[in-house]
Formats: sequence, structure tokens, C-alpha cells
Amino acid sequence: MDRWTQKLMLVLACLGIAGAAAAKKPNVVLIITDDQSWDTLGFMGGQAHTPRIDRMADEGMYLSDFNVTSTVCSPSRYSFMTGRFSGNGTGERFMAEHPPGDQTQVENIGELEPDRWNLAKVLRKNGYKTGFVGKSHLINHEWVCETTDNDNAWKEAGFKLYEQDADPTDPVVNAKMRYNHAKWCEAMKPFGFDFVDGYYAANLRELFNTTLNVHNLDWSVSKAFNFLEEFKDEPFFLYFSTTLHHGPAPWANQFSMDADPRMTGEGFVEEGFDVMPSREDVLKRNREAGFKDNRAFALWLDDGVGAILDKIKALGLEKDTLVMFVSDHGSYRHGKATLHDYGMRVPMILQWKGTIKPNSTYDGILANIDIAPTLLDLCGVEPPADYEIDGVSFKRQLLGDSSPVRDVLFGELGHSRCVKTKAWKYIAARYPLDLQKRVDAGEKFEGFQGERLDLPYLTRNGHLGHYASAVNPHYFEADQLYNLKSDPEENDNVFEGNPEVALRMKKELSRELKKFENRPFGEFTK
Repeated sequence: MDRWTQKLMLVLACLGIAGAAAAKKPNVVLIITDDQSWDTLGFMGGQAHTPRIDRMADEGMYLSDFNVTSTVCSPSRYSFMTGRFSGNGTGERFMAEHPPGDQTQVENIGELEPDRWNLAKVLRKNGYKTGFVGKSHLINHEWVCETTDNDNAWKEAGFKLYEQDADPTDPVVNAKMRYNHAKWCEAMKPFGFDFVDGYYAANLRELFNTTLNVHNLDWSVSKAFNFLEEFKDEPFFLYFSTTLHHGPAPWANQFSMDADPRMTGEGFVEEGFDVMPSREDVLKRNREAGFKDNRAFALWLDDGVGAILDKIKALGLEKDTLVMFVSDHGSYRHGKATLHDYGMRVPMILQWKGTIKPNSTYDGILANIDIAPTLLDLCGVEPPADYEIDGVSFKRQLLGDSSPVRDVLFGELGHSRCVKTKAWKYIAARYPLDLQKRVDAGEKFEGFQGERLDLPYLTRNGHLGHYASAVNPHYFEADQLYNLKSDPEENDNVFEGNPEVALRMKKELSRELKKFENRPFGEFTK
């Protein structure tokens, strides 16, 4: 088959999908996991038993160079939902900490804006039923104190208070927990959602109760089932975000396999849930596959994904539904809270029976900012004229086009920025002027464990900075250049030995940074 025939077939395929979309808009289920790297997925060579996700890759498309543009929870999820870089956010807390003219420190203060478009808002406006289940970390950061002393924040917001060691089986305590969960769900709905349930405001510890500080995938999946059953006859978009594999460490089975399955984000649910294999069965199958019990959490998540896929099939929606599986960023072992590739480049699978070619791979650079424009494109929805989007659609690539979507991808995290091509990654760390003056004066900075540091962490969060710098010897270096072809793990900073490449990549970064209005970053924006 010559290349002209191939192009004609691709055009016809695009026309075919456009016609089908006109007749029946596709459903979309976006499954986002937390802190998940390649090492917990069997098909990527991880030491884990994940048969359903592996089969999903076999039956769908694997995006081998899919990236998140920020590598901690809030900004990454913001970009998935909006198609914008988090540094272009205008949320209340973000703007309070970074008024115009300030260098931004992108991390867990990214939040959806009530007065700006996002993916769910636009889909809902165009006839879609929209659902949100699971972890948010996207709104009302002021409601969640960063310490365990949360009383004042919750009092001001109107939540019901209980003790850290309160018993969720106590009816009085449980009523407070149910009330608080409902309040969070209602707060999320104005951001574009018809249905919000099974909601976690942030991480599990932000429930501020020791007994509830456990993962409960069964609860989350049951809420997804409720949404799918309620809206199966209408086009729908479901954002499903599990707390796995974030802390508390799910490989410690006290927080996962051995936890009471009735302890949820809305308190104690006595009747429990019957939507997935039992946890005893998970442990049994994990052992039979040759893995220790501390790897069972990966199979548990796999069962949750499988349960959602099976539900879609049981409802007769398999050929009408695009299912996407992706992580919000890599784990702390692999570049979380840095711009290194195993933090940015995350597992991504797309399955759409009858539309996406099975066992296919796309190797070009894509990112979370591309999800919103791609889904709007696939759903036949024209974005509003005032919808500001930084990403681009990869609809053609999803249908089989192998051409590149972009040559350069920008990333941002804390005091660092990067540009990535297929061959190279350049990372720059620059502190704001006031902080740089303290560095130049020889001031020492306190580390997470009380140690004295010559340079401050790139993030406000000392816990994130500590673990990111502990596994990355180049963490504090101002200029970093990596050859992704010969050094995909980015072990060797070759900035000094490649002046021509370094200069070219610095120019690329400058071009990207100048797209941000009134946001300085060292010499790059002068």
C-alpha cells in the first residue's frame, strides 16, 4: 500500500468517526491513578500482577511518551481538567501567593476557577452528563489545613468537627462524616458536574481521622457504577480518580488489603460493597501469580479498572465508550516533584472497542494539557471562544496517524522549568530574586529532617523536596541537560559538554516562558 492510499484511508477513517460522532456522541471514562510509575504495571515490565490493565493495552493504544506538565497532584490534575498549564491558572489561592509580576512556584496550590471553562463544564453545556468520583485536590484548598490541627479551617467553612481518634462506627461521629462528605460533593458540582460522589477532598489524611486513613477502592468503584447506571442512556463523561498508589503506603496492607472495607471517605458504611473480588481473593491470586502480599495493591487496582470495564460492557456501551487509564505523575521513587522523565512520563492507555486499533502504540510526545482539546474534538464539541487552552488535540493520532503533535513540550514544577524533545531534556532551576539574594548571601536553609542546606528545596513542601532530592543527585543543579536517547533515566547531566544543544534548548525554554503573561523566570524572560 503506497503512502497516498494510506493517507486516503486515514481521511476516510476520520470522516467515518466524525459521522458516527454526529449520530451518537461517544462516552468518555477518564481513570486517573495516583503516584503510579511503570514498576507497578506488568505490561511495562513492573514486578506486579496486572492482567486487566495489561489486556487493556493489548486491546487498545499505548501512548509511550505521554507526559504530565507538573509532577505533583493539584497542578497535574488541573491541567487534565482544563487543558492549561497550571502556571496559567488564576485560582484564588494561586493568585494570592503569586500576583501578576511574580515568578510562580507551581505545586499543590493549583485549583479550578469558578469563572473559567474546563472540560466538564463545556461537555455539560453540550448535552453530556458529567460525573466526578474519587480524589479531587482541585478546589477549596483553604478548607484543608496542611497540619492535623484543622479545627479553625473547618469551623470557618461550616464542617462538623470530630477528633482524630473518633470512632466512625459511633452514629454521632458517622453522621458528621456523612455531612462533611456531602458538603464537599456539593462544592464540586458547580465546576461542571451533574454527579459527584465517593469524593476525597485531597489525600486520605485530610479526612482527619486515623480509622478512615485507609484506601477503599471498592467504595469508589461502587460510586462509579451508580453514575454509569444512572446515565447509561445519555452521552456521559466520568472522571474517576483513585487514591492508589499514593500514601498511606498501600503496600503496607494495614492501609489496603487488611483494612476494614466499610471505612470510606463518607465514614462507616455498614452494608459494605459488592462490586469487586474480595480482598482475600486478591491476596490469593496475587500469591498464585508468584508475588508477595506487599504487591497485592497493584492487583487490587487492576481489579478496580477491570470492574469498570466489565460494567461498561454489561451495559452494552463498550463500542460507544472511550476509556483512558493514566497516572497523575510518577512515584516518589521515579521523579515525583521534579521535572525528570520518570516523573513527567507516565503510563497512558486508551481503549475504544471498534474505533482504536488493538495493540497499537503512538510514540510521539503528548501531555495532560492535550486531553481536554482531544476529548472535545472527539465528542464533536466546539470550545467556547473564550476557553483558553494550551494543549492541542491528538484525535488523528488516536485514529492511527503516526505524525508528531509537537516537537517541544514545556514543563513546570516549583522553582524549575523544562523543555523536552524526543532527543533531549533541559531543566533550569531559578529562584525568585528575593530568595536568590539569600542564597548569594550564604544563608543556610532548613531541610525536612532539620539538616542545613546550601540551597532551598524547589517546592514549598519540605517532605516532597526531601524525597525528590534524596533520589536525584542533580536536583539542585541550576542547568541540567540529558540525552534521552542514550540516557533515558537521566543519570548524567551533560550540560557542560554539549554547549550547542544547551544553547538551543535554552532558547526553546525562553520561547515557552515568554508565552506566560507577566511571569518572570530568571534570564529567560528578560
